[in-house]
Amino acid sequence: MESQAFKLFLAFIGVMAVGFIIVLSTRETPQEKMQGAFLQTSSMLSNLALDKCTEAVKKETGSHPYTPSQSDSDHLTHVTLIWKNVGAVKQAECRYVMDQGITLLKIDERTVISKNIVPTVSGETPKAAHH
Repeated sequence: MESQAFKLFLAFIGVMAVGFIIVLSTRETPQEKMQGAFLQTSSMLSNLALDKCTEAVKKETGSHPYTPSQSDSDHLTHVTLIWKNVGAVKQAECRYVMDQGITLLKIDERTVISKNIVPTVSGETPKAAHH
């Protein structure tokens, strides 16, 4: 009986050792960590832009804009969203820049918000949205 218990104990130790080896050999590479950080930043920027721009368009139009008809982004610093047919409005355009907030809000042809864009750390300025 003792030999069976000992064998079970050794089998358990063997399974644990294999598990540790697998965990240690499957660590994230620096490149995988960078890709993960890029995806998190891009997702955060898109969600923040959608929240802030949706709120601003709703405030100006009185209607809740749902899914944007068009979007443009560099995935690091800015997002431009365009909605078609929001209530009585034919087109609403909103540009959100990281750390600067909404820098452009146009409802049809009327410009509600227009701020100068401050260059980012990398020295690039976001491109204007294509119409």
